[in-house]
Amino acid sequence: MTGAPLISVVIPSYNAQATIRRCLESVFDQNLDAGCEVIVVDSSDDGTDQIVRQAFPQARLLRLEGRTSSGAARNHGVGSAKGAYIALTDADCLVAKDWLFRLYHRHQEADYAAVGGSIGNGTPGSPVGSADYLLEFSEFLPQSPERLVANIPTSNICYRSSVLAGVRFDGGPQGVYLTSDDRILNWELFRRGARLLFDPAIQVAHLNRTRLGAFLSHQYLLGRSSCWARKRTDLPGRIFLDYPFLGPAIPSLRIARIVARLSRIDRRAAPRFLALSPLIFLGATAWSAGFVREALRR
Repeated sequence: MTGAPLISVVIPSYNAQATIRRCLESVFDQNLDAGCEVIVVDSSDDGTDQIVRQAFPQARLLRLEGRTSSGAARNHGVGSAKGAYIALTDADCLVAKDWLFRLYHRHQEADYAAVGGSIGNGTPGSPVGSADYLLEFSEFLPQSPERLVANIPTSNICYRSSVLAGVRFDGGPQGVYLTSDDRILNWELFRRGARLLFDPAIQVAHLNRTRLGAFLSHQYLLGRSSCWARKRTDLPGRIFLDYPFLGPAIPSLRIARIVARLSRIDRRAAPRFLALSPLIFLGATAWSAGFVREALRR
C-alpha cells in the first residue's frame, strides 16, 4: 500500500500485546491498489508500542502517556489523518483481505457518510468468547441483511473525512474509561440525516475475551457505557436510565432481542445459543449491573 493516502486507517490500542501483531498483519495485507496510511494510537503499558515500532515501521505510531479512552484515542488519530476516507478498526480485530477495497467502492456508489460491515466471531472455539461475541455484536452478524442503520461499531467502519470535520468521539467522563463513543457520534450523524450503510460482505473478525472474569468485566463496562451514551443523547432505552429499578428486567430483554435476531437470520444458531445460554445470561446480568451503576451515578 503505497502512494498518497486515499484512506487513513486509525487503530486505538491499549495493552494489545496479544493481538496487535495479527491485527496489523491483516491491515497491511490488503488488495487495495490506492494509497493508504495506518495510524496506531497507543496508550499501553505492556509493550504494544514496541511491537508496532519493531515489526511494523510502515505504521505511524502516536504514543500517548497514561491510559486513554478509545474515543479520545480515535480523536487523536482522526486529527492526524490525511486520507479522504478514514477507516476504523480495533487492535483486537482481524480485517478481511478485501476490507478496504469493499469500503472504498461502496462509498463510490452513493453519498454515504459512513460505510461499515459485519463483525465475525474470532473465537468460535471458546464458549466464553462466543457468549461475549453474541452479547456485543448480535446486531452485526455476517448473516444480517444489508441496510441503512443508525450505528455501526468502530470495529468496522469507514467515514468520509469531511463528515468527521468539526465532530469528535466522546471520550467519556473525566477519569472514567468508557466506550460507546461510536454509538454517540453515529447517532448524532443519523439524526442530522446522514446515511450509514451496513454491508455484511465487508467483514472483520473480533477476538473476544475468553476468560470468564475478563468477559464479565467487559460486559459490566459495556453496560455502564450504554447508560452513559443515553445520558449524552436521546438514544432509545432511556426508560432504564430514568427508572433504574427496572434494571433486573434488562437481562431477559437483551436475551429476547438476541433470540429474535437469530431466529430471523440464522436459525441454525439456535442449538449453539441454547448451549451458551447460562454464560449469556451471566454476561447480560453483568451488563445490567453496569448500566444501573451508571444510572445511579449523578
